[in-house]
Amino acid sequence: MSRMVAVTEPGGHLHLEGERLVLRRAGKIAEAFRLNEVEQFFLFGPTEVSHGALMALLRHGVEVVFLTQDGQYRGRLQGPLSRHVELRVDQYRKMSDEAFALSSARAIVAGKIRNQRHLLLRRSPEQGGAFAEVLGRLRLAAEDALEAPDREVLMGIEGAASSAYFAAFGRVIKNPLFTFEKRNRRPPRDPVNACLSFGYTLLATLAESQAAAAGLDPHLGMLHTPEYGRPSLALDLIEEFRAPIVDAVTLRLLNRRQLAPDDFGPPSFAFQRDALAENLGENAGVYLGPRGRKVFLAEFFARLREEVLDGPSGEVCSFKEILRRQVFRLCRLVKGECAVYEPFLSR
Repeated sequence: MSRMVAVTEPGGHLHLEGERLVLRRAGKIAEAFRLNEVEQFFLFGPTEVSHGALMALLRHGVEVVFLTQDGQYRGRLQGPLSRHVELRVDQYRKMSDEAFALSSARAIVAGKIRNQRHLLLRRSPEQGGAFAEVLGRLRLAAEDALEAPDREVLMGIEGAASSAYFAAFGRVIKNPLFTFEKRNRRPPRDPVNACLSFGYTLLATLAESQAAAAGLDPHLGMLHTPEYGRPSLALDLIEEFRAPIVDAVTLRLLNRRQLAPDDFGPPSFAFQRDALAENLGENAGVYLGPRGRKVFLAEFFARLREEVLDGPSGEVCSFKEILRRQVFRLCRLVKGECAVYEPFLSR
């Protein structure tokens, strides 16, 4: 079975030996990977990759994602763009249609809110009746999203629902070493937000890969409007998966005390230099450190392998497979083979 691999320690050299990729540090073998068992590489920080290794990765269709040591996305190596030109033509035509884009965006937002509600609902017995109001607001918000008359109203509903959800999110963190008041980013200001931002980056990277592999343009979405350099479609695709994957992983790691406060810190000097950061200290943000990244990645990959019910098909499969299926359902939608987009719903 193919797997996702993360190299989190900088300073290594990745090269090809036969049909294996070998990672060496200080001349010694640190890890080795069979090419036919790897689907995607995440390289954090400076890792040298030999020409032979790059050619082998391209030949086997293994994508390489480059991130800073602190987990900031920098780019990717992938093979030729899908030859499915007609699909992209259909995508450009359909997603430029305001009625089509709004209809799909409504479904995405409603799915996201329902999954946020489901995550809180599963933990509501621990809160007694404290969550009743929040759960009620989220239920109504999901219903309102499906009736939103335009994008502006829809984004207002999504924003209000997210504020209510994250206000309750901190109350289901049972580890007294961590507190959470509200969602913040660019940069994240506390460890919980650091986990969420890191996880959303990983999830968006995976969605962008799946969209491109299917032949879609990851930069043209329905909910997220086009913006220079932004993978809007990938961001659309992850909305329904944020709570059941990233938020759930964050809660699991914190509540099981698999992460500690010293697993977090300010960004490394290399990241500060790369980002041309002018203000350090408070403005530098908080990020997962080396051990924290390893722990989070292990749990994130494990969560992607967990099996749940895929509603439209009635089959049980992994979260990663469901994300792939959602991409192909979107392909059928833009080709006119189905009428509406059905988001993944936690059950």
